[in-house]
Amino acid sequence: MSFPKENPQLPEGINNQHDNPFVDFVIMASGLLLAVVAISFLIGWGATRIAPSVPFEWEPNLSFGPSNVSSEQDERIAEYLQQLTRDLIPHDADISEINVHWLPDIEAVNAFATSGGNIHVTRGLLDAVKSENGLAMVLAHEYAHIELRHPVVLMLEQIGHTLIALVTGFDNSSAGAITQQTGFISLMAFSRDMERAADERAVTLLNTYYGHSRGSEELFEYILQTDKDAAHQWGLWQSHPATQERIEFLESQKKGEDTHVSLRPLPDWLEKSLNSTSSNR
Repeated sequence: MSFPKENPQLPEGINNQHDNPFVDFVIMASGLLLAVVAISFLIGWGATRIAPSVPFEWEPNLSFGPSNVSSEQDERIAEYLQQLTRDLIPHDADISEINVHWLPDIEAVNAFATSGGNIHVTRGLLDAVKSENGLAMVLAHEYAHIELRHPVVLMLEQIGHTLIALVTGFDNSSAGAITQQTGFISLMAFSRDMERAADERAVTLLNTYYGHSRGSEELFEYILQTDKDAAHQWGLWQSHPATQERIEFLESQKKGEDTHVSLRPLPDWLEKSLNSTSSNR
């Protein structure tokens, strides 16, 4: 069968844009990756704007404590942490019902906030700070997460990424792995922003309560001394800003403060309680 001569001749390779199929694959994969990253950041952007309008009462009461708070000593520590947190919260705060949970059996240096207005403090954290001011910085930081609605922001982000994976059918595919990883990167970026915002708010709370923010860097200096890698934390996969960056920020907030101001020590009974339990371990 022959075609009329006046018909245009099709160029060679019209069905293949590139001679190397790998180039086509890279272009398609890059386009998919960019689309997923854009959607992930859009989800995060939307979550940060929707979260403040979600009534605090709607947050699920997610708590990991108290853990083995059975002795009078542990109860006293729990009450002290609760009272110090209440003292730091402004009188006109929209969210003032905060529950602080003492985790005496956890040696890891940690404190974290969960939805429903819960703050958790580990024994390792109390061993790491040397003054009430240093402890107050941590409590104020975790309260700031709650006040700024960060737990519900993270929940909305997780829901958004899960829905995208289900709707697109990516949840059980190789594309799903890309979706999960890029979504995780964007969550880490938003998390670093949240940590910075919480640090900033915590400094304000310390200034209101103590009249200065000295001692706020205690925990981060402890981390630098005990974790050799902490000074070099960076990159997309870090959920928190670099420790040195946080120390520099806190130091910058002290300009104009009295450098000779005394820090408020931890109560003697608390120091003795921590020392006695350490000797029994």
